[in-house]
Parts: sequence; C-alpha cells; structure tokens
Amino acid sequence: MSLRDHAARIDHAGEALTEAGARLAGVLPPADAFGAEVPGRLGELGGALHALAAAVLAARSREAAAHGARLSDAASMLQFVSASYAEVDESVRRRHAEHQGGQ
Repeated sequence: MSLRDHAARIDHAGEALTEAGARLAGVLPPADAFGAEVPGRLGELGGALHALAAAVLAARSREAAAHGARLSDAASMLQFVSASYAEVDESVRRRHAEHQGGQ
C-alpha cells in the first residue's frame, strides 16, 4: 500500500469521525426521558441529568470533530510527503540516467 493510499484512508477516517461527531448531538433523548416533566425535586433532577447529558454529548461531538480535523490534516501532510518523495525519486532517476548515459 502506497503513502497516497494510506493518506486517502486516513482522510476517510477523519471525515467519518467528523460526521459521527455531528450525528452525536442527535442521539440525546428528550428531557421527558429523564423525567424532567415530573413536578418537584425529581423533575429538577431529571432536568439536571438531561442538561448534563446534553453537555457531555456536545463536548464529545466537538472532540470528535477536532480529532477528525486532525486526521484530515495528517492525511494532507502525508499526501504532501508522498508527492515530495515521488519528486525526489524522479529526480534521482533522471540523474542516474544522465550519469549512465554519460559513461
């Protein structure tokens, strides 16, 4: 597998992680699933739990997006390195051919 192949796979993983992070916010159940609609202290506790769950999911969503962006950046750098290696290889081939032809 070439560096370009690895870069493409890493980039795909970054995109998938970013998409998963975006979908994560959508998995939060409604507040009534936590009992937030119940009157009194139990309802307050349910509301607090819902708010905590929302905050946690939002934080994980942001983290996933940040890690996805890092993976995409790493893939871009790997693509750059791959292109640089290809340029060096071609340059060496040309010089070697010139050197062989000059003898």
